[in-house]
Amino acid sequence: MLRRKLEAIGWVVVTLTSMSQAALAEGRDGAYRGTIVCEKLKNSQFILRAPLDVTISGKSVVAARPVFNLPGTLVVASEIATGSIADDGTIKFNSTWHGGGSSFEGSYSGTITEKTGTLTGTQNWTTATGKETRNCTAAIVLTGS
Repeated sequence: MLRRKLEAIGWVVVTLTSMSQAALAEGRDGAYRGTIVCEKLKNSQFILRAPLDVTISGKSVVAARPVFNLPGTLVVASEIATGSIADDGTIKFNSTWHGGGSSFEGSYSGTITEKTGTLTGTQNWTTATGKETRNCTAAIVLTGS
């Protein structure tokens, strides 16, 4: 009798834990908005400070930010990154961009809570003047909540 009660309690704990993790993952769904800041490239005039939009749906993540010309005065394209989010809120996404004789690969990761997130990453650039890597950080918040 005691064994059956303990088994039942164990089953309830396992079920509730699974349900709460699923609820947490669903609780992260939505549109997040923030700012990404990246180190200055050798040929650019300033550090990058740009808006960052991240959308989470289930386990999928899509992020977007503008790509500027070297003087930072004109948006020339968009960086679109795709990836995934784990049940614990760990997020990872990557991008590849080519244009105007330059290209880069971005790799980002971080943690998303129910309403906020912090990310770090790197961009590996190839330009007419050579290869360069810069570090980036970002903070995002859930919009419309």
